[in-house]
Amino acid sequence: MTTRYNIDTCSMLVEFNASVWTARKLDKKTTDEVVTSKNAAAKDAARVNKHLLAGRNELDVINTYVGSVRTYVYENTMPWSDSGIRLLPTASFLTFSQRMADSEQTFFSYVEDFIRVYPSLITAQAMALGDMFKRDDYPDVSEIERKFNFRLNFMPVPRAGDFRVDVGNDAQKELQEKLAKLADERVEAAMADVRERLKTHLMRMQDRLGYDNVDGDRKTRKFHDSLVTGALELCDMVKHLNIINDTTLDQARVGLVQALQGVDAKELRTNEAVRDDVRKNVDALLDKFAF
Repeated sequence: MTTRYNIDTCSMLVEFNASVWTARKLDKKTTDEVVTSKNAAAKDAARVNKHLLAGRNELDVINTYVGSVRTYVYENTMPWSDSGIRLLPTASFLTFSQRMADSEQTFFSYVEDFIRVYPSLITAQAMALGDMFKRDDYPDVSEIERKFNFRLNFMPVPRAGDFRVDVGNDAQKELQEKLAKLADERVEAAMADVRERLKTHLMRMQDRLGYDNVDGDRKTRKFHDSLVTGALELCDMVKHLNIINDTTLDQARVGLVQALQGVDAKELRTNEAVRDDVRKNVDALLDKFAF
């Protein structure tokens, strides 16, 4: 049994996970005090979680960085399963893997910076938390290191024909057919995600390149430079993500690139003719391809 889309040679699966110490701890004593003071009959009516590093931003730096890495992963891959596994085009593997290797180094350098100041943070929190402070709430340095993790796994896209179990020929054929159908559905969902990204940006351009009527005067709408730079970056991304060589998607991508050829954000703001021309081309792309 074969799938409609043979993507096992042009793509692979990737799984990214990162974890950061939450610095949260349930305070049972304070929880009981709150429940009692509010005359709540149910003991689980409230739950007080202490922020062990209240007032500090050392962990915010790490969490923000992890968020940026997740964004990079999501922008350069496509959805595959509900468990967070993503589909990565083989053509993007070298660039993607190198970027992620660099990201891992940066992540752990931030972790090292945090661990270096961790003992002093504990001392400072005695005043910040007042009577809620308990030294035992804070893990030892050796334990806190294990609270941070950065993991990237690559896996092949499974083939339905590789699924072999001792259940009899008929049952095995049925299982392979179901797996083939599931694989096709996932590919279609992945490509729908790519189309939606392009459509969303085109609609954003359509909106921001329009005008507002203010007291009878036509006013241009404001936009960031990323309206243009982001569009070109997205087009480059779509080129790599189009693993089934969707002709319609590629024509739309090429059309947007051509519409922005030789145009920058400054010119779109100051040259009404150029602005209107790009807007007209964007409208045409949305009408023609109807995503």
